[in-house]
Amino acid sequence: MKWALFAAMASLVTGCTGSEQVVDDPPTAPEETGLTYPLVDCDPLVPEFCGFPFPSNVYTVDDPSTPTGRRVSFGKGLLQGNDSGPWDDSDGFSPGTPILTQLMGAVSTGLASSTNLAASLDDDALTLVLDAETGEKIPHFAEVDVRAPSVEERSFQIRPVVRLENDRRYIVAIRGVVDETGTVIEPSPAFAALRDDTAFDDESIEGRRGLYEDLFAQIEAAGWAREELQQAWDFSTASDENNTAWLLHMRDEAMAQVGSGPDYTIDTVDTDFDPDNIAFRIQGTVQVPLYMTTDGANSVLLFGEDGLPEINAETPLAAVPFEVLIPQSALKSPAPILQYGHGLFGSRTQIESEHFRTFINTYNYVIFGVDLQGMSSDDQTAVGATLYLSDFAGLRTMFDRLHQGFLNSLVSMRMMKTSFAADATYGAYINGDEGYYLGISQGGISGSVYLALSQDVERGALGVTGQPYSLLLMRSVDFDRFLDIIAVTWSDLRQQQLLVALTQMPWDRVEPTGYSHHVTADPLPGSSPKEVLMRVAIGDHQVPTLGGHIMARTMNVPHLTTNLRDIYGLTQVTETSSGSFYTEYAFGLPEVPDCGVPMYLCEDPHSKVRRLDEARLQLDEFFRLGTGTNYCPDGTCEFPDASGCEAGEDAAAAEAFCEL
Repeated sequence: MKWALFAAMASLVTGCTGSEQVVDDPPTAPEETGLTYPLVDCDPLVPEFCGFPFPSNVYTVDDPSTPTGRRVSFGKGLLQGNDSGPWDDSDGFSPGTPILTQLMGAVSTGLASSTNLAASLDDDALTLVLDAETGEKIPHFAEVDVRAPSVEERSFQIRPVVRLENDRRYIVAIRGVVDETGTVIEPSPAFAALRDDTAFDDESIEGRRGLYEDLFAQIEAAGWAREELQQAWDFSTASDENNTAWLLHMRDEAMAQVGSGPDYTIDTVDTDFDPDNIAFRIQGTVQVPLYMTTDGANSVLLFGEDGLPEINAETPLAAVPFEVLIPQSALKSPAPILQYGHGLFGSRTQIESEHFRTFINTYNYVIFGVDLQGMSSDDQTAVGATLYLSDFAGLRTMFDRLHQGFLNSLVSMRMMKTSFAADATYGAYINGDEGYYLGISQGGISGSVYLALSQDVERGALGVTGQPYSLLLMRSVDFDRFLDIIAVTWSDLRQQQLLVALTQMPWDRVEPTGYSHHVTADPLPGSSPKEVLMRVAIGDHQVPTLGGHIMARTMNVPHLTTNLRDIYGLTQVTETSSGSFYTEYAFGLPEVPDCGVPMYLCEDPHSKVRRLDEARLQLDEFFRLGTGTNYCPDGTCEFPDASGCEAGEDAAAAEAFCEL
C-alpha cells in the first residue's frame, strides 16, 4: 500500500506542459519600475517542465507591505505537490539561487565552466546574468545536468559565483547553445513570439510585451543582439530583512532576558576521560528562552501578532545540553574559550575527538559545544522521514529549529564568558575575556551565521566551509542518501533540481547566504565586524571548494596563497598582518569533475586539514593574534602521500563523471 501511495503521489507531480495559471487582473510591479508581470504557475516559456525558468518574477505578486514591494506566489504545478507554507512570506528569491531552465537537448559546448569563470563575462559568452540596476555582468558558470538519463530530464543551469545583492532585479539571457549535433537550439514558440514580436495565443505572453521590451533593451545595451536570443527572463532577490529579521529579534529579546549571566546546571564531571590531555569533562544544561512549540524534533516556531517569533508562554525556557572540556594546561594558566560547531547532523560530543583534545591541551583552550538544533543528530531521522513522506514543505521544521539552534549557540557562549567563567569550582581555569569560534564542515558553513549574529566573539575559524547549500548539496556525497529518498516520489531530475532551488529560499534565514555578507563588514544591528579564517581541502567529497570560493568572495577576504592555484575574484597575499583570509590545502587528488556531481575519487580529504601540524599552528596564531601565516614546507600546502588514490583514479576518471 505504501508503494502504491508513492506511485499515486508521483503521478501528481510530473511536469506541466502548457497549463498556465493566469490571474484575471495581473498584479503590477512596484511603481518605480513601471513593469507589469502576469502571475503564472507553469510558464509557457519552457513548456516541457512546470516551474522553469526559475526563479522568475512571473511567480510573484505586488505586495506593498513587504520591503521589496513584492511577494512570491507559487502555484500547485510549480510546487510539485508541496504546500506553499514555507514560501508564502518570502518577498523575493534567494541571493544564492541556482538559475534553472531547459533547452531541449542542450550540451555544455561553449559554456563558461566552473574552471573558467572569466569567460562568463566575455563578449562572446553564451549566457548572461545582468544586474538590471547597474548594468553589471555577474560572473557565473553554466552547465547541463549530466546525471540525467535522457535529454527530456536534462536541465540547463546557471550558477552565479558571487552572492547577489538584496532586493535587486536581475536579467538572464541565453544564446547560441547547441545540441549534440552542434545545431543551435530553437527557442520555444512562446519566447520566439516575445522576441520577434509575433502573435501567440496565451494571455500570460501577451501580458509581458511591455516587460520584454525593457528586458531586450537592457540585454542589447550589454552587447547582445535580440534576434540571437534563445531565452530571457528576469527575477528579483529578497530583502535583507526577509532573511535576518527573525533571528535578530530572537537574539535581542533572549539576550535581554538572560541578562549578564544565563543560568546553567552541571550534571556530571569526569576526571578520567583522557587524563593526559583533559582535566575535566563537564556535561550540563543551560537555560535558553524557547521560541518553539516544543524543544523536540518536528517542532516549529511560534509567532506573535507582529509577525516575529515569540517565546513559548507555557514553556518559556529550554534546558539545552552542553559539554565542556578543560585541558590539563588550563590548570597552570586560565584558557580562552573555544566554541565548536559540529558536522552534518552531528552533536556536541564531537569535541571529544583525539585531535581536538590534543589541540586544546597543546595550545591551551577550553572547548565546549552544544547541538545545532535543526541539523543535529536528533534531527536526522525527522528530516529523513519528512522527505520519505514526500513532503519538501515539511522541511520547515528544520529551518525553524535552526533558528532556535543558533539562539542556543549564542546564549551558551554568553554563559561560558559570564556565569560559567565565574563558577566557584571551574571558573579559575577559564579566561572569560577571550572567546573564539571553530566550526568544521556543517559547523564551518553555519559558522558564518553565528559570527554575523554573535556579540561575544571577535574571531572565528570556518573549516571546509562554503555556500550556498543549493550548490553544495548536488556536489556532496553526503546528499546521495537523501537523493535516494527524494527520488522515490520525485524521480525526474528536473524536479529534484527545482525542489533544491526552492529550498534555498527559506534556508537563507539560517544559512550563509542570509548572513555571510555581514560578517567582516556591514555588520548587522547590534553586531560588530569579525575576523575570519576560512580553510578548505581541494577535492573535498563533502563540501566542494566552489562553495568556499563564493563565501570568500562574499566576505571580500584575501587568498593566503599555498602555492596551489589562483582563485577567481580573490586577491592573493603571502601573509596577513591582521584581519580575515581564505586558504587551501591539497592532498594529491586529481582535478574535481567540472560538472554538477560530487568528487568520489581517492580518499576524501574532508577531515585531513585540521589534523596537520601546519594547520594547527596557523589556527592558534589566528585566534591569538588575528594574523595569517603559511606554515607549510616551502610554502606549498600539498600532501600527496595522503591521497589514498588507487590505479585508475586520475584526471581521466574525473572527466568521465561529466560525460553525458
